[in-house]
Amino acid sequence: MKYILSILTFIVCPALFSQTATFPEHLKKTNIAKLQSGDSLTYYQCHVDSASQEITTSNGRKINTKKKRITLTEKFVIHKKDSIYICKYSNSSITNYPNKKFPYLTLTEVKNWEFEVKQIKQLSLQETQMIAALETKTHSIIHFELNINKTCPNELIIIGKNINEQFIIEGNYLLSKSLGCL
Repeated sequence: MKYILSILTFIVCPALFSQTATFPEHLKKTNIAKLQSGDSLTYYQCHVDSASQEITTSNGRKINTKKKRITLTEKFVIHKKDSIYICKYSNSSITNYPNKKFPYLTLTEVKNWEFEVKQIKQLSLQETQMIAALETKTHSIIHFELNINKTCPNELIIIGKNINEQFIIEGNYLLSKSLGCL
């Protein structure tokens, strides 16, 4: 009897203690939920905010600008290894686009976006589920929504093995804020 219990313990315990990310039924069709071990997804989020900037000229003089609308573009590369999700967060220093950076792009990163890695972190189960929930708050872009306009919707590009698409986020959800990135 002890022999049988020890075999059952050996078989059942690893399954009980593994950190496999489980997704609720309504999130199982999202791209992050379908991610296989060894694969990755890249999320580019572009949004507009109001801010003032400090510019340093070549001679060291600092110029402060008035508060204006600037484009913020962030990149999140999510790698899945076994049951662990790792996020590499980068942002672009280029903010001088009047409204949007993404309209009419071909969904491929270009050098002039100048992304710089700011943080690498392991995602918790709650954070991976939050990313999946964000995917459910998007819709495919309709042609007229690509026009640069005053509303400047919050946009998301998702690139992975089985996806390469641009979306509009329905709401003011920011991945960097939700994930606690710098």
